[in-house]
This record gives sequence, C-alpha cells and structure tokens, in this order.
Amino acid sequence: MKTLASCLIFSSISKQLIAFAPNQLRAPLNCHNHQFDRATIQLQSQVVANAVEQEDGFITSSATTTSPTSTTTDEKTPKNRPLHQNWFPVSITTALDSDRPNAIELLGEKLVLYRDDYSGKTAGNNDHDHDGSGESWKCLADRCSHRFAPLSEGRLVVHSKNDADQKEADSGTKGGGGCTSCTIQCAYHGWEFNSEGKCMRVPQYNSSSKKELGERKASSVPSYPVRVEAGMVWVWSDPVESSWEMAHSIPLPISPLVRESYEKFGADACFMRDLPYGMELLGENLLDLSHLPFSHHGVGKLQRDMGGELPLRVMGGQERVDYARWEEEFGATSKGHDGTNYAVPLYQVEILNATQNDPMFLSIAAMLPNGVSPDANGTIAFFEPCHVRYRRERVSGTFGHVELFMSPTSAGKSRVFLWNTIRRPPPAAPSGEKQSLKSRLASLSPMAAIKKRVIAKLMNPASARSHTMAHLIFDGDGIFLHKQGNRMQSSGQTFRQYSTPTAADVLLNSYRRYLDAAAKLSIERSGSNAAAESVSFIGSAYRDDMPRSVMLDRYESHTKHCSVCSAELARCEKRKGFYETAEVSFAGAGGASAVALLISLASNAVPRSIVRAAAVGTVASVLGSFGVSKRKRSTEKKIQSFLFEDYVHAEKE
Repeated sequence: MKTLASCLIFSSISKQLIAFAPNQLRAPLNCHNHQFDRATIQLQSQVVANAVEQEDGFITSSATTTSPTSTTTDEKTPKNRPLHQNWFPVSITTALDSDRPNAIELLGEKLVLYRDDYSGKTAGNNDHDHDGSGESWKCLADRCSHRFAPLSEGRLVVHSKNDADQKEADSGTKGGGGCTSCTIQCAYHGWEFNSEGKCMRVPQYNSSSKKELGERKASSVPSYPVRVEAGMVWVWSDPVESSWEMAHSIPLPISPLVRESYEKFGADACFMRDLPYGMELLGENLLDLSHLPFSHHGVGKLQRDMGGELPLRVMGGQERVDYARWEEEFGATSKGHDGTNYAVPLYQVEILNATQNDPMFLSIAAMLPNGVSPDANGTIAFFEPCHVRYRRERVSGTFGHVELFMSPTSAGKSRVFLWNTIRRPPPAAPSGEKQSLKSRLASLSPMAAIKKRVIAKLMNPASARSHTMAHLIFDGDGIFLHKQGNRMQSSGQTFRQYSTPTAADVLLNSYRRYLDAAAKLSIERSGSNAAAESVSFIGSAYRDDMPRSVMLDRYESHTKHCSVCSAELARCEKRKGFYETAEVSFAGAGGASAVALLISLASNAVPRSIVRAAAVGTVASVLGSFGVSKRKRSTEKKIQSFLFEDYVHAEKE
C-alpha cells in the first residue's frame, strides 16, 4: 500500500514537474542535432569554470526586453550589482497578518512588514493584493529609533481620512470607516512612525510646542521599498534611497505560468518553508539535478540506479535572451503581465538528450511507458539573485515549470518558495465528423465527472496534500545540507575546495562564484558585512548537535504560516477529539453489553431475545471501537505530518 500510495502521489506531482522549451525555440535545444562526447562535455565544464574564475566581475541577469522586437540592457542597472541591492521575496501574502506588524528577516537584518492601507482585513485575507506596486505593504527596520525595541512587538494606529481622528487597531476598532493609512506604534514608549520611517509622535512631550520639537529631533527608522506580485511580497534590501530608482527598473523573474497559477489557485499555490541552511547551500542544491535519484530515492519512481552522467550544454548570452522570448507569447495571455518586460537568466544550461539523462524524465517513463517523448527537452536557469527555474517539455505542446525562489534570511538560514506549474495545449478543434453518441454519453457520465474532480484535486497545488509532498522533497536534503555547513564552518573550507570534475556541477559552480562576487561587492559599496555574512558560514548557525526534530521541523517552518495546512491541522485535531470521545463511548457501551450478556447467560430466566441483543451490542461495540481506533491512528499520523517526520536515508530501500 505504501508503494502504491507513493506512486499515486508522485503521479500527480510529476505532472506538475514537467518543464519545457517553447515550440519556436525547440530546434536550438534539440539534443539530437549535437554530437557531444564525454571529453567535449568535460572540456566545456573546465573552460566555463576557468572563465568564471578569472572574471573580475559578472554580467547582470537584469537584461530586459522592452518590446517584442528589440532587446536592451537598462542603463540604470550596473553590470556589477552587490548582493544587498536586489529584490528578494520575504513572504506570501496569506502568511501575513494585516491587522498587526509582521517580523521578517532578510540578509541578516531584522525588518517589520505591515499594511499601510488599513481596512479591517484579517490574516489570510491578503491574497489579491497583487497590483505589483506594493503600496499596501510597508517595510521598516525592526527597531525603534528611541531605544531600539522591536517595532514588530508594537501595534498599528489607524488614521482617518481627514486625519483628525485616530483609532487604535484593536478588536474594537478594526475596519473603522474610511481609514487611509497607519502608523506603527512602538510597544515600549509609544513612539509612532509612518511608512517612510519618520517619527510622527512622541507621547512624552505634552505641550504642542515641545511635541513638534521632539518629533523633529527624533531619528527616523530606515525604510525599504516593497513590491507585491504573484502573491509574494518582495523587499528591496537596500534602505539607501539613491538605489531605489534602479530598483524600480529591475523586472522580477516571475514567469507567466506562475502568474497564471496564482490567478487560478491564489498565493497558497506557493509552498513556503524555512530551512536550516543558508542560501549559499540552498542554491547549490536547487541547481543540482544529479542529486535527485540519491537524495530522493523512493519518492515516486525515483531510484538510485537512475543516477548517472548528466551532460549539460551552457547557453550563451544572446541565446539566453532569444530563448527568454517565449514570455512574449505566453505573457500575452497572462493576467497582470503584458509579456514585454521580463528577466533574462544569468546562467542557463540545456540538458542534453534529456529523455535519457534527466532523472525526472526517467522516473516518469518508469511510471508511464509512453509518458516521455523521444525529443523531450529541458533547461535549468539561474536568475540573479535568487531564482532557479526548471523548464521541461515532456511531450509536444505540454509545458511546465518548477520555479523556486530563495530568501537569504541570515547566516545558516534561508526561506524557499516553490511553484509547480503546467500549461497544456488547448483542446483540439472538433473534426468534421460528429461525435458518437457513446462518446458523448461517456463524457457526461457520473464516472467522468468523478474522474474530473479527482484529477482536479490531485493537481491542486494549493492543498495540504501538495504541501506534504513538497515537505518530502526538502526533508530529503535537510539533514545533510545543515551538517555540510557545519563541516565547512568548522574546517574553514569554502566552495573553492570542492572536487567538481563533472559537467553536472558546472551550473552550481557558476552560481557560487556569482554569489561570492556579489557578497564582496556588498562589503565594498555598503561598508557592511551583514549581507555577505548571511550567505556565509559566519557564526554558530550550523550546529552538529542540532536535534533532527529541529532540522526537519514542519510546524514552525511552514504549518503555522500556511493558511491551508493550519486549517487542515485544526480539522484533524477536531476529528481526533471526536474519535477519542467515540472510543470512550464504545468502551463504555461494550463493557455494559458484556456485563449484560454474562448475566443473561448465567440466568435461565432471561428471554433469548435479550441475550441476543446483549450479544449484538457487545460485538457492535468491539467492532466500533476497533474502527474508531483505526481512524484515530490515521488522523494522528496525518497530524504528525504537519509537525515533524524524520527522514533517514539508510531506511529508504
């Protein structure tokens, strides 16, 4: 049953993990047009590695196409961009509480995020704040300028339209009419700050003259630009205003398929989880396709014997730009995106002979004999500074993405955002021949409707089931990546000491050199080590003695922030309580029936009908108790899936 369940689960997930290449660009990616032997691949890997190693800087990925026929590089975007001058996703909208300040962390900096246009919205009701401007959400440094208390422990003070009235955002005033903005009030001494970080009120000044003087003298709190797109809140991690013009010229690397998925399923289609290792190791892992058969053996049809050579072809700069033009076609039908302004990957590789070499295609083929066409193809791309995209075309016309976004919270910690998307070709136009009556009746039958509903449920990414499957993937990597960081930290080693002789490591080596250069540039231009340290092994975040229950925790890292999983957990706990009550009831009824049966059997004067009733009651109570206990154990197992499940590779046979 376990194997069957895994197959069924993986079947639905695998259909979401099929990524693609556009039809008009299929020829350049047809592996059969190239003759690459092992020596050629190895030589290419070394040439690319040496070239990147010798670069004084790096080319930005923020080249953008501004029209369907021309490609330009924005002059406001420097070729060398430091790590701290980038957009990073910090949360999905449904994980935030719009009624109060939300503490977040980015590049080692404690920040606070809150809604400025307070209108009585509640947590989990922010799903369609997606105009892209981010005007509703504001971000400040999470420290009051008075005595550095965290503003995230404070509260929101709502201002009315004419600003003549103020109402505190407590349970008695939520949703007060006509509110247009909020200030954030420090819980320590009541100082208030607006969305620009300016101090607006110092309660310790009583007279109006001193009040004005005090507010003028009070230091401001650093503020950060915010954007909201595809249900994700993005923060520009540089509070220096001179960089903000550049910030608004940089497109976010969100594909039309992700935008479509968001419009259909909402922000909960994105799986968000905190991880016990930094973005430096997370990026390596996400860009490494060759680890799948080993780290995730047994997930679906992935098997260790599928591991092998992974030949990759590095795509050149103009080829990456041309290849990215698929967004013009797809973006034209994607709500909220016109398809004429999009990011180009910094690095991109083609999987050569993907049908035979891509572990995902091999696992799908093992499950569906005709599930992968001979000319299936795929690419892996990295977009500066934090986006990894898998694109595969499993069969002609069926396109899909696996899109992952990374957020560098602090040294040894990161947050990941996962989208699984798919777009199939439109249904074929009906032929001139009339559909047979049998076919029409079959399409209208109850079984067809049930099948359609089941498939829709399996394919729904905004479900607790889908999120549980995503946990399995990250649990497979969690222990050894954290411990890898510990080994590197304790020995003082860096990625430059890696032994990476195969083509499979070309992309991750390029990523690490990019990250290293961007971190160094942050130190030079900002004079601060904070950003660089957040993608390094500084400090004690990587601990060899960290409990497995912490490294693989699911509740703190995901469930409590996820509206879907927290709601399902609450339902499971409610069902568990019902089953416990039913257990006690069945036990009591069974005991009473058994006693009655014994008394009846001991007395010849008791009518046979009463004896039969006592016997039936006893059997029914035993069977009921057994059934309820089984349901309770099943529910307890499901509850545990939202909290913690250990992952031991040695036990995965």
